[in-house]
Amino acid sequence: MEGGYHILYVDDEADNLSVFRSYFRKYYRVSTANSAHEALLFLEKEQVDLVVSDQRMPGMTGVAMFEIIRTRFPDIIRIILTAYSDMQAAIDAINKGKVYYFAAKPWSPEELTIIISNALESYTLKQLSRRLVEENASLLLKTERQEKANILSQFELLKTKINPHFLFNSLNILAALIPENQSLAVEFTTRFSKLYRRLLELRDQPLISLDQELEFVDAYLYLQKMRFDGCLQVDIVPPERSERLALPPFTLQILLENAIKHNIAAEEMPLLIRITTQGNGRLEVSNNLQPRGTPAESTGLGLDILKSRYELITPEPVEFEQRDGRFIARVPLIEEA
Repeated sequence: MEGGYHILYVDDEADNLSVFRSYFRKYYRVSTANSAHEALLFLEKEQVDLVVSDQRMPGMTGVAMFEIIRTRFPDIIRIILTAYSDMQAAIDAINKGKVYYFAAKPWSPEELTIIISNALESYTLKQLSRRLVEENASLLLKTERQEKANILSQFELLKTKINPHFLFNSLNILAALIPENQSLAVEFTTRFSKLYRRLLELRDQPLISLDQELEFVDAYLYLQKMRFDGCLQVDIVPPERSERLALPPFTLQILLENAIKHNIAAEEMPLLIRITTQGNGRLEVSNNLQPRGTPAESTGLGLDILKSRYELITPEPVEFEQRDGRFIARVPLIEEA
């Protein structure tokens, strides 16, 4: 309803204020001010939808006042009243005050009514558009939060799978060591407990730095080499700058574990694993293919867990391929800000 709009009229001539108030109060809530300074003080206290102001006023012109209103109250619609002879004021009003309209003095009530009505209609559409944008942004934020909650829930599920998966395979190694070398099995148990403690520290993080991952892998490979000795050879070529690169925890450990579990690692047939970074921001882990005659006992979870975790973080795919007698895995490296 038009009567709900609040208009402030600013003019240093009392008669003009009286005429404006008398005519427009039939349609709107009208307030008046006899100077720009008084108008600015009024706007600090009251909600106003539209300001109509004379240009030539002592102390501060209408354009100068509108420049201030534009900064402090950008949503208020601004209309300037100026004589036809004062074209520079009209140009300034458009360029500096960003007025909606400038009307000629002396103003016609009928003409000014149409101008104000159109201005307020534009104001209403602008407010409605802004409200729709805000509601849309709120819905998007709500959706984003819900998606994040879903992702965190899926992460929690995947984390519960990593622990038993890692524990299961490590106990298999320990079981193989005990009959072969009991003292080595004892040392393996001691080092494994330290490594597992580190796993528990890192597992709650969706991403860790590549440097942290390489530290974990170094400890993991120490355990593996206790069993395989020179039968397992791992060449790691880290990137020159790795401090801003990240990946899901235990990515490399899962890939190394997969290679060791499914391939022969013997003195006459050493398992050769190479870890390198590619120019396209991917980490590559490759090994020579020499499958075991009897498939290794496996949970079958490792690579599936890895792919699922990446799908929750990035659209970049995890890739696996066999080529030229090698199994190659490529995973995205995520650059952190």
